[in-house]
Amino acid sequence: MTDRELQQRRFIAAGIDIAILIAIGIVFGIVGAILGFVFSSASSSSMVGVYLPRVINFLGSLVSLGYVLGRDLVAGNRSLGKQVQNIRVVTAGVAPIGFMESAKRNGIFAIGFVLGVVSSTLGLVPCLGDIVRCLLLPVLILGMLIALAAAIFELIQISQKPDGVRYGDQLAGTRVVR
Repeated sequence: MTDRELQQRRFIAAGIDIAILIAIGIVFGIVGAILGFVFSSASSSSMVGVYLPRVINFLGSLVSLGYVLGRDLVAGNRSLGKQVQNIRVVTAGVAPIGFMESAKRNGIFAIGFVLGVVSSTLGLVPCLGDIVRCLLLPVLILGMLIALAAAIFELIQISQKPDGVRYGDQLAGTRVVR
């Protein structure tokens, strides 16, 4: 028998965490676009207007990847979504988790974000970086689709397994409790 209330709390927490991740992307995207526009219009020959948005994109990629991997530690050994839902991740021995456990249990979702960091890093290299980024676009899209498929798979695991332990929890030796 599954614990329906805990499952529902986990699903809501995951939705909150996804919304936070989307918000991070939007904020960095808007800031990059505004700064790029401001510096481009200030001087038509300025490379700052070209590369500043790329630096902001790179920083946004790093923050997003960091949030995905370490999200279970952000708000007092739990993600922001888990904090709102009053649930937490613990080790098999019911001890608080560390960064490595968080990274192991969330690593399956990080594939697309790692590729995003690679792509945004290459965007900082003049000319050649742009060419390589264009060639990597299908791989980046594939990485994001893999992360989406992993999220769906993990949600199914949570709802179908009696103890609600998903694959990431098995890898990290963790579980979610109230």
